Amino acid sequence: MKRFIISLLTVVALGAILFTGCVGAPPPAAEAPPEAEISAHFTTYTDEVGLFSISYPPDWELALSEIEGLEQATEELLESIEQDIPLERVSTIFFAGLPTEMGYTPNVNIVCESFPGLIVTHEIMVEAEIQGLKDFVQGYHEFSRVKTTVGGREATIVDWEGTIPGLPKQHSLQLFTLVGKVAWIVTCTPPAGEFSEHEDDFHAIVRSLRILK
Repeated sequence: MKRFIISLLTVVALGAILFTGCVGAPPPAAEAPPEAEISAHFTTYTDEVGLFSISYPPDWELALSEIEGLEQATEELLESIEQDIPLERVSTIFFAGLPTEMGYTPNVNIVCESFPGLIVTHEIMVEAEIQGLKDFVQGYHEFSRVKTTVGGREATIVDWEGTIPGLPKQHSLQLFTLVGKVAWIVTCTPPAGEFSEHEDDFHAIVRSLRILK
């Protein structure tokens, strides 16, 4: 199960790693309606240093033991933001999901990467992240790309499917937002073939992200 989780996190980080190789104009994104309120029955998590919060269904649980060093990664991210210095690596700062016999599935994770010294716009960041997916995920297919506002910040939500080498085909929902020179990527992934059963929750989860600093 840990190999599966790490593989998914590797995919969402690829766009950031390949950032400098993509500067082309992005395709037009659909405009979304005004952002929705956070679902009242969801559980809201705020990290220890007060950097961000995110909400998820009440039967989901934090899965911090699955990924080592999350608290340290959050502290390093805050330092990077405050001092405008690069992170040593792409940082996974959150992981939660529904505990099952197969692990935490469905689940949500947050990955961040800083880009000090680079000229970065939201559109360029999103296109670079998507290009990273296309370069790595076999049969990448994008169902929708919606430009919207989440927590008062410019964001893009992408619904896609494809196959990570060595793993079953997956269907994921991702949110991308740029805060200063830090890209935030929220990824929701269900069990294989069950995206439609969790789609409403996934949209509510990614739209609940609040970056507090």
